[in-house]
Amino acid sequence: MRLNQFASITKKMAIAAFGAFLLLFLPVHLGINLCLLRDDGGHWFRLASHFMGTNYIVKVFEIVLIGSVLLHIIIGILLTIQNLLARPVRYKVSHKSKTHFMSRYMIYTGGLVGVFLIIHFVNFYFVKINLVEGKYTAKLEQVQKAFGEKLNRLQAHEIDEAEQEVLMAQYHALTNVPQEKIDKYHVNLINLTKDEVEVYCGKDYKAQPDFYAISKDLFSNKYYSLIYILSFIILGLHLMHAINSLAQTFGLSHKKYNSTIEFVAIAYAIIVPLGFALIPIIIYYFS
Repeated sequence: MRLNQFASITKKMAIAAFGAFLLLFLPVHLGINLCLLRDDGGHWFRLASHFMGTNYIVKVFEIVLIGSVLLHIIIGILLTIQNLLARPVRYKVSHKSKTHFMSRYMIYTGGLVGVFLIIHFVNFYFVKINLVEGKYTAKLEQVQKAFGEKLNRLQAHEIDEAEQEVLMAQYHALTNVPQEKIDKYHVNLINLTKDEVEVYCGKDYKAQPDFYAISKDLFSNKYYSLIYILSFIILGLHLMHAINSLAQTFGLSHKKYNSTIEFVAIAYAIIVPLGFALIPIIIYYFS
């Protein structure tokens, strides 16, 4: 059966389920992003990014998350189209409705957030899957271990002259690494271009994206920061109705609890987006 043939209630249940999953993810993402504000040269943030990028459970979660975002958007569009087709002619007389005032703008706020997500994916996720070039980081211990293995091959006469020259160039590079390319705790090479990864680590080394360097660069750009802040203001407006709608869809609405649900919706829609929006402001003006 095609997705657009599902009953309206089925679509609403699906979009609510995917939305609930995204609501649980946002505070986790915020917690990681707040590490950008620590005065540790990005140590905590890089540790969190490395874990998120290498842990297999997180990788599965990441696929589920991306799928949820896409399905949330697709089903939202289908619901909007279905509602428009069900009532192609607008009523001439407006009627008072108990529907949340933001409900009529959900497709627009959702669409604008979707545009921001595309920009976000290009700057971050596309770097991770090597569709876009970014900045990279490499663990010094791993680089030195790989270099030591090459030295052993050299001593065993297992590499040719061309490889010897490359190895000597890498040795020279590693003994003259600029201080700004090493993190505060001398654990990682940081803020590397792809060419620098090859010079310091070798052609076969798989460096991780340096999301700390990428984030700091982006948030130092006032235009990107402005888009980021506006996107989270719009997301807050979207969430304000979304949480109320989710509660109604799952049958949680009741005159005893509606005021509490409304309070939670407003609190979440303000606190979480505000937390995200403050990060570029602090980085741009105080870093």
